[in-house]
Amino acid sequence: MIHEISTGRITLERLKEIIDNHATLVISDEAQQAIIKCRKYLDSKMEDIGRPVYGVTTGFGSLYNVTIPTEDLSQLQHNLVMSHACGAGETVRPQIVKLMLFLKAQSLSYGHSGAQLVTVQRLVDMFNEDVLPVVYQQGSLGASGDLAPLAHLSLPLIGLGEVLYKGRVRPSAEVWAEKGWEPGPS
Repeated sequence: MIHEISTGRITLERLKEIIDNHATLVISDEAQQAIIKCRKYLDSKMEDIGRPVYGVTTGFGSLYNVTIPTEDLSQLQHNLVMSHACGAGETVRPQIVKLMLFLKAQSLSYGHSGAQLVTVQRLVDMFNEDVLPVVYQQGSLGASGDLAPLAHLSLPLIGLGEVLYKGRVRPSAEVWAEKGWEPGPS
């Protein structure tokens, strides 16, 4: 079964069908165009660096008014993922992690995030090839209970963290090298 990720809404029934039937995901042309359009918009905003873009050209939270030098912007995103990957306790079941990969790819496919198409494609590749990030059930980031799990889900995208692949937990960099996948920019 093939499921084409689009910019349309997905029902719970369809979601269950995708998971239960081990669907292969592809990104529709419509979703690809939405992702690319939004990324181009973000890139154009980056060219107008005179105006701050929260969390892109500035710090976060109370550091919202601190401008990050252009040469450090990629490192800012990298550090953000690493700093939030502070989960603990039991790991999330593989079936749930696979669902998380799908939902993250679907949400980025609406074209409202500024993500790169290559990032969404890698999430789809991970889903399709059962390369499942190790995600922990407990975070330590106060009320933002989604940040630690999302960071652990994202670590492999930048070549960090661990993945469950073929029944074994392994460093994501090792699995990426086997597959010929390049870690993406932050």
